[in-house]
Amino acid sequence: MERLHRNRVIEDVEDMVFWTETKSGKFSVKSLYLALEAGCSARFPSSLIWNENVQPKISFFAWEAMWGKALTLDKVQKRGWALANRCFLCLENEETIDHLLLHCSRTKVLWDLLFTLFGVSWVLPSSVKETLLSWHGSFVGKKRKKVWRAAPLHIFLDGLEGEELFGFQG
Repeated sequence: MERLHRNRVIEDVEDMVFWTETKSGKFSVKSLYLALEAGCSARFPSSLIWNENVQPKISFFAWEAMWGKALTLDKVQKRGWALANRCFLCLENEETIDHLLLHCSRTKVLWDLLFTLFGVSWVLPSSVKETLLSWHGSFVGKKRKKVWRAAPLHIFLDGLEGEELFGFQG
């Protein structure tokens, strides 16, 4: 009620809609997204995942991986299926999205190559989400920044060596 009493009604003036999230008072989807994102405790690297230098199929896969929604053997087991859970790339560890995309010995080769090419010493975080949230690259220079920002998403998909298993035939 107090908020209503603070506002004055101006008579003889036509009512109008004013969007308070922008200086101009005009609504935009971007301003709504930013307003919602500011009030949300869940962080999301939208500019990294929805990147113009990355194919949409790769962005969608990265989005699923970040939220832990990509279908891996550990997820299938949680749904009640009795399956042996072993990474199809290294045949050593259980298949989880974090293992497949970050910590598998076969995928690690791609990460090491990327870090060597950029001259970076880096320890990957434990999860896909933490990796994407920490992936900035202000140190790589303006010319190489586009490649740096797209690199983890390409490694995610290219490192799987069998895109058809995830329904991503080219």
